Amino acid sequence: MSHYETMYIAHPALEGGRLKDLILSVEQSMNQLGGTTHVIDVWGKKKLAYPVNKEKYGIYILLQFENKGSTNKEFNLELEHNPNILAYLTTKIDQNKILTDIADLDVQLGLVKPPSDEDSEKDSNSEVSSTEPIETDSKDSKPIKEDLQSDEAITEDSDNQKSEEE
Repeated sequence: MSHYETMYIAHPALEGGRLKDLILSVEQSMNQLGGTTHVIDVWGKKKLAYPVNKEKYGIYILLQFENKGSTNKEFNLELEHNPNILAYLTTKIDQNKILTDIADLDVQLGLVKPPSDEDSEKDSNSEVSSTEPIETDSKDSKPIKEDLQSDEAITEDSDNQKSEEE
């Protein structure tokens, strides 16, 4: 069996769960044709060089897999008939070109937060516990407590200016 990669561009309106469903359906169709998926790398939404199906943006997804070359025609036909895929290109690659250290699909799509050792240390050392809600100002998403402190400093400055004028 040979190694291949398919770069396909998904419709830009797809977000989160719908995009994941599309990616999994493409992977499933590859597996049904006798291939095995090695890597799925979501590059994200990018501006297209020229409009495709009247779309200026698209979500780029790289699929690296291994299969018999004879099934690529059927796989490409399924991509062609999928209305959520704007364009695609399948190329043959060497085995050493297979990507490694790619994050989980849910992490790539932003559906879950990636686990990190640094984040857990920061959470344990912070003053506010992670379960306690933090109130924010709707216009700039900063904690209200900081805004109150800065407002108090402004009123103190204005009071000092008034006393100097008198």
